[in-house]
Amino acid sequence: MIISIIGFMAAGKTTLGESLGKSLGAPVIDLDKFIEEREGKEISKIFAEEGEGRFREMELDCFEEVLEDHISENPETIEDQTRCSLVLSLGGGIVMTPACRELISRFTYCVYLKRDPEVIIQHLLADKKTARPVLENAAQDVEGDEITRVRAAIDTIYRERAPFYEELADKIV
Repeated sequence: MIISIIGFMAAGKTTLGESLGKSLGAPVIDLDKFIEEREGKEISKIFAEEGEGRFREMELDCFEEVLEDHISENPETIEDQTRCSLVLSLGGGIVMTPACRELISRFTYCVYLKRDPEVIIQHLLADKKTARPVLENAAQDVEGDEITRVRAAIDTIYRERAPFYEELADKIV
């Protein structure tokens, strides 16, 4: 079984994935880190230079590659639903791509890490070192101070993604 972890940005997907992988004795792949390593640049730079559309194409390509490689090396993964053979921490926006949603539902046991938007806002405001290009783009269009802009952007993006998170989830944490 492949476990995928989805949820909004800054919900703790990477942390949960690492912890889950360690406790289950399974390898962990953070898809955003995989993309950065493959492309040789940070996600924020990909967004700035190539745009969100191109990033989503890369995300799908990398997701397909990771699944294909893992399943070809571990064909029992599909049949054996009692043992976790891989934990995937997926980016917050992956659910916006229909082909990615299909892969999640078809090949993984999906855990939705659900966090209250207010907790996410506080985490994002405290975490100045991590670039969040989708959030930054959305916040540009909002008037007001930083907290007002971040809150409005998160609210908009969260409402757009939440139905997909809920729909894909085999388990909500």
